Amino acid sequence: MNVRIVATVREFTPRTRAVLAVNAVNSFGGGLVLPFLWIYLGEVRGLAGWVPAATLAVQAATSVIGGLAWGAVLDRVTPRPVVTLVMCVAGAGTALYAVAGSAPMALAAALVYGLGISGVGTVLRFLYAGAATARERGLAFSADYAVFNAMTGLGVLVGGVVAAGGPGGDVARFAALYVADGVTFLLAGLAFLVLLPRIEAASPKPAAVDGYGGPAIGYRAVLRQRTLAVLIATLALCSLVSYGQLRSGLPGYLTADGAVGAGGLSGTFAVNVVVAVLTQVLFGERVQRMRRSAVLSATGTVWTVAWLLVLAAGRQHGTTAVAMAMSGVLLLSVGEALVFPVLTGLLNDLAEERVRGRVNAMLSVAISTGSVVGPLLAGATLPLARGLPLIVVLAAVCVGVVLVGVVLGRVLPPVVDLPGPEDEAAATADTAEAADARSAEVPASLP
Repeated sequence: MNVRIVATVREFTPRTRAVLAVNAVNSFGGGLVLPFLWIYLGEVRGLAGWVPAATLAVQAATSVIGGLAWGAVLDRVTPRPVVTLVMCVAGAGTALYAVAGSAPMALAAALVYGLGISGVGTVLRFLYAGAATARERGLAFSADYAVFNAMTGLGVLVGGVVAAGGPGGDVARFAALYVADGVTFLLAGLAFLVLLPRIEAASPKPAAVDGYGGPAIGYRAVLRQRTLAVLIATLALCSLVSYGQLRSGLPGYLTADGAVGAGGLSGTFAVNVVVAVLTQVLFGERVQRMRRSAVLSATGTVWTVAWLLVLAAGRQHGTTAVAMAMSGVLLLSVGEALVFPVLTGLLNDLAEERVRGRVNAMLSVAISTGSVVGPLLAGATLPLARGLPLIVVLAAVCVGVVLVGVVLGRVLPPVVDLPGPEDEAAATADTAEAADARSAEVPASLP
């Protein structure tokens, strides 16, 4: 991490630093079990083939419903009890997998875990959004992205070593990983329960914090604010062409005709993790000095080139195919490392304090939706014309992202599109109201 990034982190408020530190531990725990659920339930536990699929489906569906519920709760009460409860529910859910020796127990674990994990991202973003300035908020989201990827990657490595061998049988080793993941959630909940009151007592309250318990505004009213609706839809599209394809369309297309083998495919995933972290470390602070709409357009352009490289790689073989595939994944990784923290910061700058919980819940749902629709799109289009329709659709969506960025650049208030280091107003309710007034200018035809 370069000196500038270290200096920036030191300037964060105690609350932001505490959330980053706790999430680092939490992300490591999540990495311990990230790749293993299907293998654990199907091969290690020996459950029927439908159980892993049904478990993941229940977990995903519960995450969507639970995320929206947690967002509404955050808009009505102070975050401290919600954070602790979310962490405890998620920890209990993942720990239940350790004893999931039957289909009902696996589905029960999925239900509890889905309910808990759906709120984790929402409450963490909510806490970052309480930063003193818009610039710190944006840097916090960037730092969180880097920390999440780095610690998750480390957890995956450690989890792989534990799963591959060690004392005890296969069931015991995998169960230990799920218990360890549960412990990290519980430690996170305890840390927030103890630290948040002390930190918040010594920190200025975020703007409009007294809005808790004020007039209720539902999700429908939030989505009537056109800029917010467009940004949430754009996040879903960004997730569709990046997260949603990395484990479905991308490997499916590259391996269909033998263009890239298992070794080359592993290399592309390693590129994704390493580049995502390095991009934030090297460019996270610099991106805060760029117009957010320009970052969105640049990301759409980079992703369009990336998918064209992947298209070409699937028509090649050997070293050429692997090199082109890795180049495409590199560009995909750079784009996702830049655009998701930037759009998260932009959404939170535009949101009024009284609906910030709902906005962050919809943000999580949008990313999850893209990750779910991505594999469905890949499954439907990969068998056609050697996967060409899939790449064409993805490239077209990327071009659409470019156009959204261009339009947003014309309608976003300058203080929101490019918040300066001293722009305290970017974090106030006045900024949100000004943004809402301008939001009507966004064309209804945008994706």
